Amino acid sequence: MTLTAIVIDDSPLQQFATCKLINNNPNLKLTASFNDPKVGLEAVNRFCPDVVFLDVEMPGLNGFEFLENLNHDCQVILNSTRSQFALTAFQYNQVKDYLTKPMARPRFEKSIERVIKNKCAKQKIEKPHTVPVYHERLREAS
Repeated sequence: MTLTAIVIDDSPLQQFATCKLINNNPNLKLTASFNDPKVGLEAVNRFCPDVVFLDVEMPGLNGFEFLENLNHDCQVILNSTRSQFALTAFQYNQVKDYLTKPMARPRFEKSIERVIKNKCAKQKIEKPHTVPVYHERLREAS
């Protein structure tokens, strides 16, 4: 399973590091990266990626304000140099993990596994609803 990903981080160095981790993971395809959270929010709402790697502390629109304005039901992995935001982060349904910077590859990989499991579980829940409806329509057509 390949997931589409967008990175939003105002630090060019951290943005580069996150993009590199994504590009080295066969389960991820980098769609875009942004250093401006407002532009990133527009892109996420427009392109609907599977996962967003989102910095918490950014000027203009912090990670939590970003989540409040998110119109797309994607999975978010929040990241920050400070662990103190973790409790607040998990109050948002979209947040699947919280990584502290700099991100270590093993911890990053565990986050991706979590996102993949979540997506698979969601697809299993959604699929059964389509089958009975399809069979009902076949019966009605007969």
